[in-house]
Amino acid sequence: MEEIVAPDFGESVFEASVGKWFKRSGETVDVGEPIVELHTDKAVQEINAVKSGVIGTILKEVDDVVRPGDALCEFDSGTETAVASDEEESSPESVNDIPPESEDTTIANQVISEEPEAESKEEDNGFVEIQISPFVEMESPAVTEVEAEESSEPADTEQTLEPAIEPQEEEPAPPPPVDPQIVRLRETEDDKPTRRERLSRRRLTIARRMAEVQAEAVMTTTYNEVDMYEVVRIRRDFGDQFLEANDVKLGFMSFFVKAVLNGLRDFPVLNSELDGDVLIYKEFYDIGIAVASDEGLVVPVVRDADKKSFADIEREIRGFAEKARSGSFSLADLVGGTFTITNGGVFGSMMSTPILNPPQVGILGMHNIVDRPVVVDGKIDIRPMMYLAVTYDHRVVEGAQAVQFLTRVKQSLESAELLMLAN
Repeated sequence: MEEIVAPDFGESVFEASVGKWFKRSGETVDVGEPIVELHTDKAVQEINAVKSGVIGTILKEVDDVVRPGDALCEFDSGTETAVASDEEESSPESVNDIPPESEDTTIANQVISEEPEAESKEEDNGFVEIQISPFVEMESPAVTEVEAEESSEPADTEQTLEPAIEPQEEEPAPPPPVDPQIVRLRETEDDKPTRRERLSRRRLTIARRMAEVQAEAVMTTTYNEVDMYEVVRIRRDFGDQFLEANDVKLGFMSFFVKAVLNGLRDFPVLNSELDGDVLIYKEFYDIGIAVASDEGLVVPVVRDADKKSFADIEREIRGFAEKARSGSFSLADLVGGTFTITNGGVFGSMMSTPILNPPQVGILGMHNIVDRPVVVDGKIDIRPMMYLAVTYDHRVVEGAQAVQFLTRVKQSLESAELLMLAN
């Protein structure tokens, strides 16, 4: 009997929860069939069979927390039985008849361990058990000194025992008066319908990681505004030609990716990662794009964004949107990333403070575009304006660097024609 174990979940993902079992104990499974679904804070991952067999004992139930290497279930492929029978017959020809294990690299996420773990890992349910020792009445230091003095006196010395003073029990303080109006309101609320829904493991993991980054990083945000006139004009005047030539619409996000790349080249500290007391500068540009999905916010990554054209970036982002709708993101889409862009403007946000996506040290927030009166060349004009926000880890990024980075992004967007010609 073998075991199917949880795979490595990728960079910065250390645990998952069991979402669904496709097979139950005693059921047969063929090569490539899904066995179990695991949920991380980034994606849903299916574990498929790498060879045919029978599911044995289920070791992790739905909602159980698992970590890489934890045994999920027992699995009987019949291999051990066949080998044992061949050894008894001592027939080398029959051993060669054993079908080799599948070498399909597309199911490399599944790991089968032939040796069970020596110890089962205790489930971390998020609670800390506090053991309280039984109360032991301690001797008063004053009494101890008296007893020591008495024990040092001669035996014939008359000892006088003082009468014990009974401690008086203090009457508990009366509870503070409760406003009768509050009592009536609470009684009214008790009669109203409510619905309780247990948070998913993924949501709990996201909440824990947000709390961790708030506690560990020194997050600071700086703001600026950008005149989006040039970007809007280019999309209006050349959008149809771009669509005809590239079979994809020209959106806003490709402009922001290219503008961020200019900023990261000039201020590489924002493209770094803090590892203990070592700062790791990433000399490549994998830009995460925050995308809303039914399961919550996910951050797929545009790999080597500096090597891709506007059209390439727009195709990838369109693919991200389709995967968000269908819930088909793979872990490979979501791991890594050196810097993140999030766009609250699609939901109407005028201003927000983005939260870092660890272990990254910078994130850019986009917002809605609003026509506002601004001064242009000494005259008041109506322009499409957007507020930008960059949150950075002040442990490694100086305020001046963050402000100049954001200014560089602003300048790149306001010179959108040059931005496109340079790429």
